[in-house]
Amino acid sequence: MNFILYDGTEWKSLFPITLTRPVSEIRLGLFTIKERWEKYIGKNAYDIITQPFLSKKYSKKEDSFFEDVLLINSSFLPNEELIQILFSLKENETIFFKEKMIAIKKNFLGKKDFFSFSKKCKKTYSIKEVIHIQYPWDIFSNNETVLKKDFLFFTKGKKSCSLLGDNHVLCFKEQIFLEEDIKANNIVLNAKFGPIYIEKGVEIMEGSVIRGPVSIGKNTILNIGSKIYGGTSIATFCKVGGEIFNSVIFSYSNKVHDGFLGNSILGEWCNLGAGTNISNLRNDYKKVTVWNYEKKDFFPTDLQFFGTIMGDHSKSAINTQFNTATIVGVGDSIFGYGFPSRYIPSFYLGGIQRKKRISFHQVCETAEIMMNRRNIRFSILDKKILEYLYQLLDI
Repeated sequence: MNFILYDGTEWKSLFPITLTRPVSEIRLGLFTIKERWEKYIGKNAYDIITQPFLSKKYSKKEDSFFEDVLLINSSFLPNEELIQILFSLKENETIFFKEKMIAIKKNFLGKKDFFSFSKKCKKTYSIKEVIHIQYPWDIFSNNETVLKKDFLFFTKGKKSCSLLGDNHVLCFKEQIFLEEDIKANNIVLNAKFGPIYIEKGVEIMEGSVIRGPVSIGKNTILNIGSKIYGGTSIATFCKVGGEIFNSVIFSYSNKVHDGFLGNSILGEWCNLGAGTNISNLRNDYKKVTVWNYEKKDFFPTDLQFFGTIMGDHSKSAINTQFNTATIVGVGDSIFGYGFPSRYIPSFYLGGIQRKKRISFHQVCETAEIMMNRRNIRFSILDKKILEYLYQLLDI
């Protein structure tokens, strides 16, 4: 039986992170949502159903029809109970969490009928506990829990490599899992408060302290004296330094220098300049309001701690100061005095004095230069996705 991950209505509520990717490509814990489903089910996803302008990059199949498929809403994370029910589903049977459908089994489905697949369900199963990623802040809010579950599930029966050098390890070694070729000397790994997972090829420079639960993706570099607190996931090929707390950094992004990043998300190909600091708590300790892309206004949340959510290809200059609960779009270049707005639309230049939109040529030129530095080609598909977004206003 094949399975397909699809974008539900959550795709829009997860802006700006999903402006450039399907929901299934969101990273939290040790993996992307897609990778996690594939590991739980034991096979690769048959296809990804997403927005038309993203499909050429992320969808695999050109088939007009699917046979014997399990359709899964990408905004839900798998667990053992959910997987057990999934494998028992028959034709037109569904699984719901509250009033939201998680999955449905279909023996035959045409792509043109995809969004009417939930009609005429034969039987419905309900699940009481599941992690549902509906808003971008759900990523960092759930990251500590997901990290712990991922670690238990995916290290079971596996043997960790040894860490060479003069290092300090606190707590039981079974709470620390190391892949091969890790470079580290005179660092501290503290797993008293949660596990630590470090992938192959990671370099951790001297004086760095990691306090779990934390995951570090392959070929990432931690600069001298990095302080990484619990609830943090750093993806592959990143360069980080300074102080990071309960945050998720997607692949190929940089926070190399000193400065605080807390309760935040950085998309891919982001860069925070030296001395960039992000407030994650209001001076009056009140709950925060956050920009809503659909309503085009700020709305209240139940969150007290909230830093910055930054879309792909955005950058900040040295000494940039972000206010609590700031939303930054795709392809921004932020600089200047004072605090920039708590909502910055995509492709804008400047800060508090922002009045100028970056030319699309400059957006592509910057992306190409940064990606070439990592030996990654800025593809035609990447350009078309940014071009589609650039044509939209205030997104």
